[in-house]
Amino acid sequence: MRESGELIDALAREIGLDEEEIAARKGFLQFGGRDAAVLREVHALLEQERNTFSDSFYEHLLAFPRMRELLGDADTTARLRRAQAAYFSSLTSGDYGPAYIHERLRVGAAHQRIGLDPKWYIGAYRKYLSELSSMLWQKLHYDPARFIEAWDAVLKVVCFDMGLALDTYAHADQRNVRQNRDYLEQVIDGMPAGLVVVDADSKVRSMNRTMADLIGAPEEAAAAGRPLEEWLPDAELAARVDEALRTGAPQDNVLVTLDGRADGVRYVEFNIRRTQQAGGHMLLLIGQDITFRRKARLRLQESEEFFRLTFSQAAVGIVLLGPDGRLLRVNRKMAQILGYSEVELLQRFFQQLTYEDDLPDELALVKRLRAGEIGDYQRERRLLRRDGTPIWVNISVSMMRDANGNQRFISVVEDISRRKSAEEALLRMANHDALTGLPNRVLLQDRLAQAIVHAHRAGTQVAVMFIDLDRFKHVNDSLGHDAGDKMIVEIARRLASSLRESDTVARQGGDEFVVVLPELAGEGDAAKVAQKLLDNLFQPLLLCSQEVFPTGSIGISMYPRDGLDAATLLKCADSAMYQSKGTGGNHYSFYVADMGAQSVEHLRMEGALQRALQRQEFLLHYQPVVDIATGNVSGVEALLRWKPHGRPMVAPSDFIPLAEETGLIVPIGEWVLETAMAQQVAWLRRGLPPVRVSVNLSARQFLGQDVAQRVAALLAKTGCDPRWLTLEITESVLMQNPAAAAETMARLANMGVQLAIDDFGTGYSSLASLKRFPIHSLKIDRSFVSDLTQDADDAAIVNAVIALAHSMKLNVIAEGVETSEQLAFLHEHGCDQMQGYCFSRPVEPQGIEALLRAAEAA
Repeated sequence: MRESGELIDALAREIGLDEEEIAARKGFLQFGGRDAAVLREVHALLEQERNTFSDSFYEHLLAFPRMRELLGDADTTARLRRAQAAYFSSLTSGDYGPAYIHERLRVGAAHQRIGLDPKWYIGAYRKYLSELSSMLWQKLHYDPARFIEAWDAVLKVVCFDMGLALDTYAHADQRNVRQNRDYLEQVIDGMPAGLVVVDADSKVRSMNRTMADLIGAPEEAAAAGRPLEEWLPDAELAARVDEALRTGAPQDNVLVTLDGRADGVRYVEFNIRRTQQAGGHMLLLIGQDITFRRKARLRLQESEEFFRLTFSQAAVGIVLLGPDGRLLRVNRKMAQILGYSEVELLQRFFQQLTYEDDLPDELALVKRLRAGEIGDYQRERRLLRRDGTPIWVNISVSMMRDANGNQRFISVVEDISRRKSAEEALLRMANHDALTGLPNRVLLQDRLAQAIVHAHRAGTQVAVMFIDLDRFKHVNDSLGHDAGDKMIVEIARRLASSLRESDTVARQGGDEFVVVLPELAGEGDAAKVAQKLLDNLFQPLLLCSQEVFPTGSIGISMYPRDGLDAATLLKCADSAMYQSKGTGGNHYSFYVADMGAQSVEHLRMEGALQRALQRQEFLLHYQPVVDIATGNVSGVEALLRWKPHGRPMVAPSDFIPLAEETGLIVPIGEWVLETAMAQQVAWLRRGLPPVRVSVNLSARQFLGQDVAQRVAALLAKTGCDPRWLTLEITESVLMQNPAAAAETMARLANMGVQLAIDDFGTGYSSLASLKRFPIHSLKIDRSFVSDLTQDADDAAIVNAVIALAHSMKLNVIAEGVETSEQLAFLHEHGCDQMQGYCFSRPVEPQGIEALLRAAEAA
C-alpha cells in the first residue's frame, strides 16, 4: 500500500523539511553541485549493475528468519526487489530536489509501517556500500583520484538518505508516544473514578478531571505541586498515605467525607497503590464517589426502622398473610380492631375472621390475585370481632414475595364502622326532613317513581297530593318561627297518622307537603283521603297560649290521567293546589287541563314584573285621608299601580302578592317611598298647603334591610320634611320580631316620621302588646268596616278598638269606608279619620292637587 501524497507532505511539514532545512543538511554534508555531477557519472557506470545490488541486498536480508517472515512469499519479494532496484538507481541519479526528498520520505514511512527496524535499514546501506566500493573501483579502472572523489560523493548522498530515513522513524516513534500519551490522558480524564498522583512528599503531582470535580479544584493543573491535605484534609487519609509510602502495602476502602459543598456532603472511597518512577516512590489514589450508594444504604436502614415503627404504631391494621390465608404477622392496631391479642391472631386464618356473607367475594379476589390477573384490590367488607359481632372495615390487599420467592399477601385494614354509621345517618338526613323526620323531596321522587312502576304493572292508579298550609305566614309573623316549627311538626304527625302504611307523606319545604297514594281504584278514593286530611288538620292547636285551627289547600293529580312521570304529576298537583288557594283555602281540587295555562300566565306575569321597574311602568295614585269631624283632607295614602306599556292596568291584587313572593317588593317599595316623598315636596313647591303622605312598608322591606337608614337617605335626597311622612306597618310584621321592630321604629320616630299600624285586627296582636311601639295612628282593617252596620260583632269590635286606641292617645283611621251609614257610625263613635270610596277613589297627583285647591277656594 503506497503512502498518499498528502500524508507525505504532512510528514515533511511535521519534521520541518522545507527548502531551508534541506539546504542546511546538504551544507553539513558538504554536498554540492560537483558531488551531484560525479554521482551522475557513477550512475551511468552502475546502471547495468542495478539488479546486482538488489539481488545481493535481498540475499543478505533473506538470510535472517525474521526478515523472511516480514517479506512474505516469493511474489512479494520479487515486487520488492524491483522497487529496491529502482531505489538504488535513484540514489546516484544526481537529482536531489523536492521529488527525491518526497520519494525518500515515502519509502521510509512504508518501511516503518511494515515494521522494518532501523537496524535492518542501516545494515542494508552497509551491504550496498560494501558491494559498491569494489564495483566502483573496478569501473573507474582503479584510478585512485577518481575513486576517492566518487566514493566521497556516494558517502554524502547515502548519509543524506539515512538521515531522512531515520528522521521518518524518529518522527513515527514520537507520534506514537504522543498518541499513546494523549490516549492515556483521555482514558484517565474519562475515568468515572477520580485519580490523584502523589509524590513521596505527599504533594499532588497531577489529578484527572473527575477528581478535580470531586474536591472542587478549579482545574486539574491548579492542584499540582500543592500538599494533598490542602485538597483532602482528612486525618485517616493522611495516615493511610504515609503507611502506603512507607510500606508499599495497598490501602483500600479509605472513606473520606467532603463537607461544605454547595451540593451537600459527599463521600469518596479511596484505594491507594504505590508505584515507582524515576527512582522514587509515587502513590496513585483512586477515588470513587459513593455518596449515592452510602445515602441509599442509610435510607434503607432508615426505611427498615421506619417500617418497623410504622408497622407497630400505625393507626390502621396491617397483616402479613401466607398463601393459605394464615396470619403471619399483625400489628397492635389490628389486634385492637378485632379484640384479639397478637398471639391469638397468629393462630388464625383470614377465612375465620371474615363475615360469612362477604367470604365468597373475598376468596374470588384472592384467587385472581394469586393468578396474577390483578396486582391488588381494595374493598369494604365486614370482619368478625372476637365476640362474634361484625365490624365494617376498608381493606387493601397486595401480593408480594419474600426473600425466597414465596407468595405473601400484605393487607391494610381500616376501621370504618364510625364512618358507616355516619353514612347511614347522612343517608337518612339526605332523604328525610330534619324538622319533621318525614321523607324529603329526594326520597319522595324515588317513592313516587316506584309507585308509578307498580301501578303500570298492576293497572291501578296513583294519586299525588300537594298540600300547602293556609295563612301559615301569619303564624310565623305573629307568634315567631319557633311556633311555626311546632305547627309544622304537628301537621306532619297528623298527616302521617291519617294515611296507610303503604302511603307516603313528604315535606316539600316550608309549609308544603306531598302525599303519594299508590294502588287506588279511582278518583273517588283520593277524594275521601283528601277530605280526611282536611278534617284532621282542622283541629285546635295551642301555640304560645293561643288556639289556632290549621287548614290547608290540597291539589290532586292522578296517574295515568294527568301524567306518566313524577315531575309531571307533581307539577299538576301544584297547579291544582293554587286552584284550592284561590277558593279561600281549606279545600281540595283535582287537576284539570286549563290549570297549566294559569301556571304559564303566572310565570309570564313574574317576568313582566321584573322588567317593570326598568321600563318605568309603575305609578302612584293617592287616596285622600279625610278628617271625619271637619270633612277636610288631612293627608293621602300612596297606592301602587302598574300600567304595562301597550296593555291595560294590572290590578294590585294580581301583582303585589307575586312581588312579595319573588322579593321584588323591596326595590319596588323603595321606589314608592322615594316617589311619594318627592311628590309631597312638589306639592309644596306649587304653593299647596302641607299634606301628610302615608306609605306602606312591606314585611320584606321592613325586616330585610336597615329601613331607618334608607328612609334617612331618601329624606335627604328628596328634601321631604319627615313631620309630613307616615309609614304604615302591618301588625303581623311587628309581632314577628318585636324587639328588632321596636328598635327600628324608635329610630324612625326620632327622625320625626309618624308611624301607623295598618290592617289592625287581622293578626294575633292586641292593643296592649302595641304599647311597646312608638306608634301614632291605628288603621282599622276594611274587613271590619264593611259589615259594621249589619254585623253587631264587627260594630262592637270597631267601637272597642276606637275606645282603647283613644285611651292610648292614638289616632284612629278607618279604611274602606264606602257608605254614608258607615261614615255616620264612625263619626258617632269618635273615629278620627277615614278613607274610602265614600269620599274619593285613589286618584293621580293632579287630582289631589285639584282637591286641595278646591278646599282652599272654599
